[in-house]
Amino acid sequence: MPIIHGENLRSVLESSTAPYSSSGSSMTAVLVADIKCLLGECVVYDDRTDSIKFTDIYQKRFHELCLTPSPLGYGMTSFDLPKQLCAFGLLSSETYDENCYLCAWEDGFQLYNIKTNSPLSDMSSGENVIPLGAPTRLNDGRCDRSGRRFICGGFYGDVKGNTMKVFQCMLSEKNKISLQHCELISVDAAELEVTNSICFSPDGSTMYFADSPKRKIFEYNYVEESGRCSNKRVLYQASVGVPDGSCVDKEGFIWNAAWRSGYGTGRVNRIDPSSGKIVFTVLLPDATSQASCCCLGGKNFDILFISTASVDRDIDKEPNAGGLYAVKVPFIGLKESRFSC
Repeated sequence: MPIIHGENLRSVLESSTAPYSSSGSSMTAVLVADIKCLLGECVVYDDRTDSIKFTDIYQKRFHELCLTPSPLGYGMTSFDLPKQLCAFGLLSSETYDENCYLCAWEDGFQLYNIKTNSPLSDMSSGENVIPLGAPTRLNDGRCDRSGRRFICGGFYGDVKGNTMKVFQCMLSEKNKISLQHCELISVDAAELEVTNSICFSPDGSTMYFADSPKRKIFEYNYVEESGRCSNKRVLYQASVGVPDGSCVDKEGFIWNAAWRSGYGTGRVNRIDPSSGKIVFTVLLPDATSQASCCCLGGKNFDILFISTASVDRDIDKEPNAGGLYAVKVPFIGLKESRFSC
């Protein structure tokens, strides 16, 4: 059962943060929920419900941490899922309640009510997204700024020689309650193994994208109307660990979770999009090494939340691995883009 560290969470939510100074280039987060996720991922802030939402891919669970306390304190709700939820998108339409999402399951896309465990659409139509079968699956994904497309790549299953495609999922032009997907060919990701870090500049004209085993975050010119990517270039090259999930703040800087697989404390790096240099770092407060994803949330969008993973880690050495961490930062985030439906 998840253990909520209410005092830590309250302290983060109620704390004040001094203005950013280049002389203070790092901060340390605190553990706010001990969840023991095997692979916590796709952490996002839902501004309509004032809650943090994320998936545990391998344990097939969905978690929601409400940031508005009840008389009994802060609460977390968890839902069992029928299969691996690799990424998800919030929905724009208020026709659906807050428990409905665009789900990127291990094997395709679907509109789904997680609370009632019931589909709202058929699986999306299009080519097989995992033609190699298990253990390959979909992986990191996010809506573009327009909400027209959900961009999502794959995970090669740790099988050398496997390569994965990147897909774009959209509402069907013929039926507005069904989905279709196709390969995002223009991403030009030859020999792609593990897609991560999908996020977009504030104006939506730049897409960021990582192939984690290559330790690189790429940037592309992105056209919202067509979903076309062009002018691929390297933004950032990691020296230790690999880039995992990312988000973008109001100033256009990229916040990237560094997955370090036991090689030192996990962290989130704030990367300058004009230079590719790390200009600010949030460290985890303990030995947890696998920071997996991050988002800027809270009512002022100034709290960094960090999901982590315990898969392949020694729990005696990393007892809090798989937990959720947070810290108030001197930067402001953006609302999560919602899938138009």
